[in-house]
Amino acid sequence: MYLHKFEGHCSAVNDIRMDDFALEYPLLDDAGVHAQWQKGSRQITRIADIWTRTGKVLSLPYKEANAYPSFQFAEDGTPLPLMEKVLKALPREMTPWQCAFWLTSPKSELGGESPANRIQSGDDCIVDIAGEAGGLMAA
Repeated sequence: MYLHKFEGHCSAVNDIRMDDFALEYPLLDDAGVHAQWQKGSRQITRIADIWTRTGKVLSLPYKEANAYPSFQFAEDGTPLPLMEKVLKALPREMTPWQCAFWLTSPKSELGGESPANRIQSGDDCIVDIAGEAGGLMAA
C-alpha cells in the first residue's frame, strides 16, 4: 500500500522534472527533426528514428511520443558528431532520461558547464567524462 503511494509520488516528480527539462531545452518530434534536417528527403521521413537506432542521437519518451533535445543537432539539422561518441561512452544502464539529465547538469570537472555545452563546442574531453559516469551508477 505505501509503496504504491510512493511510486505515484515519484512518477509525479519525474513528470515535473521532464516538463521542466522540456521548457529549458526545446524538444523536437519526428517531424521537427525531419523539417530541421536541411538535406531532408521526402523518402526519409523517419530520419530521427534512424539516428536513434544507430546511436547518433538521444530520444526521450515524452508525452507518449519520441522527443529529441534540440541541443544535439547542428544548424543544418544533422546530429553533432560528439553526440554519438558521448552516448556510446555513457553507461548502458542509464535510461534515456538519466542521460538527458546528465547531459544538461553542470559538472565540476567542466568548470560548472554542462556536457551538452561541450558537445556543442566540439570539446572531445567530454567523451572521457561520459565514460567516467559509470562510477556514478555503481555508487
